[in-house]
Amino acid sequence: MALQRTYYRDRYNSDKIWEVVKLNGGYYLRQYICGRQTGRGLRTTKKFIRSLGILDFEAVTGFEGSQRNSERSQRDVHKRY
Repeated sequence: MALQRTYYRDRYNSDKIWEVVKLNGGYYLRQYICGRQTGRGLRTTKKFIRSLGILDFEAVTGFEGSQRNSERSQRDVHKRY
């Protein structure tokens, strides 16, 4: 299963990064604010992402937010609140 991750910096809020992941079955959209993922993400179509204007934003390279968040969530799996 091949996946392709592309990160876009929001034009209106420089602290916000959009992650667009292309999988065989469709697209997944995730939002990061100040390097932290907000929400669970959304399975969607390329047409919807294009209608939001995300594909017109500046592409970002070297974004590390998703790796930090996945490590933190692995530690907090058994944590009770």
